[in-house]
Amino acid sequence: MLFLAVFCGFLAENQREHLSDRSKEKEYMRSMVQDLESDTAIDALSIQFFTNVFKNVDTMLTCLKSDAPDPTIIHRIILRNFWTYGGYSYNNRTIEQLKNAGNFRLIQNNAVADSILEFDNFMNTVLGQHITLLNSMISYKEVEEKVIHYKELKQSGSSYMQMFDSSDFVHTNAPAFISSDKELISLYYNKLFYHERLGHVFVRNLKDAVNRATRLLQFIKKEYHLK
Repeated sequence: MLFLAVFCGFLAENQREHLSDRSKEKEYMRSMVQDLESDTAIDALSIQFFTNVFKNVDTMLTCLKSDAPDPTIIHRIILRNFWTYGGYSYNNRTIEQLKNAGNFRLIQNNAVADSILEFDNFMNTVLGQHITLLNSMISYKEVEEKVIHYKELKQSGSSYMQMFDSSDFVHTNAPAFISSDKELISLYYNKLFYHERLGHVFVRNLKDAVNRATRLLQFIKKEYHLK
């Protein structure tokens, strides 16, 4: 009888742990769904933003490769977006919790666990591409500062430029390049061209990220019967 009582107690404790683990697993999946919904919304906005940025870069490239580049066009685009963008991230809150707490073991559905890790690996690749893109922007800016008179950027009174001290600028209706050196302008073109290529790859991967997040979202909802 004593053995039977101990054994039944052991089974009851195991059942409680099992139910607790399954409850935690489902809560993690609810949290994962929230993260993925946030990701798809942020990525959609980022795609729109970066697409517009690189349309401007396309215009700059078209201008610079002409026989007589018009500095007014370049100035106008830089004026609207001096620094084209800052940070980009994805919502990996739940994934980090699963990793740090060693709770991936709670996900009994191996296909779901593998899909989450695959998505995380892809998104970390996208984040790495964004860092490369930022470094590329810095690189072309280092050449741009030798070509463009930044002091002339205030001419349109853009609200974006209000963050700078107005005394740093001079008003002119005829902006000009600092240098007419064709080799320097060609280098500026090449830096922008490389940046644009990186940008299009980044946007393409953002679109892929939306598709991957959507598929993972639907998969988790189906497997865990979540709305």
